[in-house]
Amino acid sequence: MTFQTLDDKQDCKGVFYNGQFFFDKLPRNLDRTWAWSEHLEGYDVEFADLWCANEDIGKICPPHLLDRYLFRKQRLQAHVKAIVGAKINLGDNCIYELVPRHILRHFYQVKNEITDWVIENKPKPKNYSFLVETQETINSISKQMLQIQWDSHNLLFIQDPKAKALYQRHSKSKSFIHYNIFGTITGRLTTFPKSFPIMNLKTEHRKILVPNNDWFVELDFNAAEIRTLFSLANMPQPIADIHQFNIDNVFSTPLNRDNAKRRFFAWLYNPHSNDQELENFYNRTKILDKYYKDGYIKTPFGREIKCDDFHALNYLLQSTSSDNCLDRANKIRKLLSGRKTNIAFMLHDCIVLDLSEDDAHLLPKIKEIFGDTRLGKFKLNLKAGKTYGSLENLSW
Repeated sequence: MTFQTLDDKQDCKGVFYNGQFFFDKLPRNLDRTWAWSEHLEGYDVEFADLWCANEDIGKICPPHLLDRYLFRKQRLQAHVKAIVGAKINLGDNCIYELVPRHILRHFYQVKNEITDWVIENKPKPKNYSFLVETQETINSISKQMLQIQWDSHNLLFIQDPKAKALYQRHSKSKSFIHYNIFGTITGRLTTFPKSFPIMNLKTEHRKILVPNNDWFVELDFNAAEIRTLFSLANMPQPIADIHQFNIDNVFSTPLNRDNAKRRFFAWLYNPHSNDQELENFYNRTKILDKYYKDGYIKTPFGREIKCDDFHALNYLLQSTSSDNCLDRANKIRKLLSGRKTNIAFMLHDCIVLDLSEDDAHLLPKIKEIFGDTRLGKFKLNLKAGKTYGSLENLSW
């Protein structure tokens, strides 16, 4: 039973299904649509955009539907343009209250047909269930407005030419984080252009971000990609620092930590590097024999990534580490459902909670969920602070 949601705003619940519009109380037999919406929680629905890696519907549209789709899209856009020109705020109104129903009916009907074509003609991703859960997590983050203390740091942004654009773009309006789960070949998160640029926010600028609740709490894997390497090699996770572990167990000559770290990474991501001590201990060849075949990496999280020999191990570790963190974030989101505390944002190997003191008793459980991964028990670091730029180690 193919359908489309009419609007993603919380107070604009409605769908187009079987030629009709339904509001508030939705039919229970809905089972396929184009994209995820928070109105669909509790529904077992297939999302066609995940079949095609979130590619634009106009690009994935089959030839026999393309002209119709473009025409109906153009008609809808003309109405939206007129609404905006009339100074009506779309953010404060439901689109189905402003656009004539016959315009919406024709547009959503062809969108239903494209949805059916994609699901019936494209292979379902092997990691589809994981993608759905991750989409729900990043959508929940995208609904949370960031609290930014611009006034306290105006000079910081005015005096820094590279930061001036950030200030000019985001200081006059509400800021949100919009992640793209298909922005990289490995699945590592990126952000869409209109998003607040959390992924590349300079360290000295992080202090502008403050929690909506009481504290920011950061959970960060210790040496995530190296611990992923241990897991893929079926080796037990070291309790101690990874580089100290190598000094004590791998290298035959004395090294300080910085030199040990430099030597390890020089070997890890360069397949032409010939460091026999590291190769004998970790055996990259054996790992790649298991996960890299016929020009494709196949990760423990179900991703299939086309790559060459040079990038194979890099992509395998990067993708698996990223998905491992996302998998933990999905579990923590479910634990926090209905509570004040939420996931404020994520970076590659860590998540940052916006913690309410009412939920502080959950921190031991959250820490346990984050560290007890599908790849084994990972050592993690815990920090907390009143701003994102003032996080300090939190002893446990």
